[in-house]
Amino acid sequence: MRAVRMLGAVTVVAVLAGGLAAPAAQAAPPVPTPPVTLPAAIDLPAFYEAQTVCDPTPRPGATALRDLLVSTYGPATVYIPRACSGSVSEHFDGRAVDWMRTVRNATQKAMADTFVNWLLAPAADGTPHEMARRLGIMYIIWNNRMIRMYDPGRGWTDYKGCLDPSRQGTSLDTSCHRDHVHLSMSWDGAAKATSWWTGVAQTRPLCRAATTSAAPTAGTPRVVADLDTVAGLVPTTPTTVLDTAAGVGAGLTGRCRVLAGRALFPDVVVRGAPDDARWVALAVRSTSNAPANLVAWSAGAARPATLLRTPIGTTQGTVLVPIAANGTVGVGTTLGAASVVAQVVGYLPGTPVTDAPAGPTTPSTKPPVPPSKPRAVRASSTRRTVTTTWKKPTRRGDAPISGYRVEALVSKAKGAAVAGRCTTGPRGRACTIRGLTKGRTYWMSVSVRSEAGATWAARRAVRVR
Repeated sequence: MRAVRMLGAVTVVAVLAGGLAAPAAQAAPPVPTPPVTLPAAIDLPAFYEAQTVCDPTPRPGATALRDLLVSTYGPATVYIPRACSGSVSEHFDGRAVDWMRTVRNATQKAMADTFVNWLLAPAADGTPHEMARRLGIMYIIWNNRMIRMYDPGRGWTDYKGCLDPSRQGTSLDTSCHRDHVHLSMSWDGAAKATSWWTGVAQTRPLCRAATTSAAPTAGTPRVVADLDTVAGLVPTTPTTVLDTAAGVGAGLTGRCRVLAGRALFPDVVVRGAPDDARWVALAVRSTSNAPANLVAWSAGAARPATLLRTPIGTTQGTVLVPIAANGTVGVGTTLGAASVVAQVVGYLPGTPVTDAPAGPTTPSTKPPVPPSKPRAVRASSTRRTVTTTWKKPTRRGDAPISGYRVEALVSKAKGAAVAGRCTTGPRGRACTIRGLTKGRTYWMSVSVRSEAGATWAARRAVRVR
């Protein structure tokens, strides 16, 4: 939560001139109405999920929360994404909402207090923070204080010394969150996967972390579009070796979801497997609450950073994975939490022809190298549009370039608000953003993206004509 809070057209619902006028009658502000019938069960409280990727795309739950605030309390400025900086903020991955209400306007303060108190009120059975749990709120910062759903025993705490009488001036209203309510969401909340939206409480726990001492088999896991193209593959009757939603496989003792960074190690050597099987073909399905990668690898080896891309929702594919000496493979996700199903559909006795011969290796733990920055960034403006051009990076990095994103930032400070964006494919060299404010200066930033990560270019200032 940085001090820079400037207008971003992409995330603004409406801007009020001079604030809201006080109503003639001092009626109590309303509270939101659920869009579905809420179940008796209440979602598990959010745990702390810090921002780890630079991908400031507004998530479905964040935009729905923004719309809920506006439909309940009237037009307001609401921010979601912000350009990434060196700090940590859930704005940087599109799951934090800043609702611009100020304590210095009695009507706006009453709205904010009513909404926050509604989020934190206990359920009829005494469960704390009922609506925060149903919406997937991770923590709240408002009016000098912070409260964490993942540490309810602490209650409200002073936010960065803002309760100090010497810090009550208007110049600190943004940094002390006196002019906006900050709401950070869990990945469940960001995915609209909680009971407020679905009518079904998210009560499934996270799978326990597992470890292995298996000796890995060398080879690079890969996605296979057509098993018929894998020479020497021995098909087998599909056999489920992992189903987290059913609590099946990998030593699971109940239904769960696999958390990013944790691993499960299902046994993939089933009846009918050739004695000399070295690789296994797995049909996998992932239902994820975050834009992640489902990864599989030979147990005991270094887990890969990328494999099967899994956007929010359900996706499936087939992967070919080396089998560890104890007959297992590792399975995990790279962001958020996911339900995973894996079925054995075939074996490969030898080594895929595109792989190096198997042998003793020392797994690499070096992180993937992203592309270098786009070069020669230029920006020009006409008729409230800005066209930005660039040259491709000098170095591609460890993965092919997948595309470019241009953002119009409202200031040159780190964490500046985003006023507009456009994207291109891997061969793109220009992109145009329309509808910007005439006479205003924006800083145009170009990021290049690949499976190995994103790299941001130097910002280029342009005044809109």
